Amino acid sequence: MKNKVILIASSVLLTTTFSMHSPKVEASSAYNVKVKTDDLRVRTGPSLNHKIVGITNTGQTFSYLGKKGAWTKVLYKGNTRYIYSSYLKKYKSHVAKKTSYNNSLFASPTEGRLTQGYGNSNGAYGYTFHNGVDLAAAKGTPVYASASGKVTTSKNSGAYGKHVMISHSLQNQKYVTVYAHMNSLSVKSGQTVSKGMKIGTVGNTGNSFGNHLHFEIHKNSYKYSSYSAANSVNPMNYL
Repeated sequence: MKNKVILIASSVLLTTTFSMHSPKVEASSAYNVKVKTDDLRVRTGPSLNHKIVGITNTGQTFSYLGKKGAWTKVLYKGNTRYIYSSYLKKYKSHVAKKTSYNNSLFASPTEGRLTQGYGNSNGAYGYTFHNGVDLAAAKGTPVYASASGKVTTSKNSGAYGKHVMISHSLQNQKYVTVYAHMNSLSVKSGQTVSKGMKIGTVGNTGNSFGNHLHFEIHKNSYKYSSYSAANSVNPMNYL
């Protein structure tokens, strides 16, 4: 879960009411940087004279904010910080954007910047497989049911913090979606929800290092594993 990954704390807010229909999700370009070595210092300014405020390791990613001399400006725990550029790799990220209607099974649950994808992870935060995707957005950004279904969980508990789970039956296949680290919850367990219905807002609860939504899709029943996919599938293949 990106609940354990350092995240971008702000993103583009939704400016219109989310449709009950499934929106087509497109990706616009943005940039992240990936750390290429261990024990890399994070500083308050672009020189060795500035205070060290953190240590990063191979594989960690951050939102790219620009360069100043030999230093790269990044978002680190919600603050602007600097890392020496020679040990970073810049790459294109994506911002999920709601556009026109399509017939996908699931709709994007919020609008935000993709900060960690689905799949293998380096284990720096206690897991070697990330069972969902993380969309960083400003606190309070609406979160919507990705498909119609029944709320099975709505509570504040554990690493997920404030989270919702919804069961779905779509095209003769059962699924469970997970929406984690929310700031507020708008639904209760046992409630029936429709696709596109608001279920809460983006936050930074549970085991999280910045405002974002951690979103998972599981086939059949919910089953989490810190080292394998278990019942989870890549959400980006279903949106």
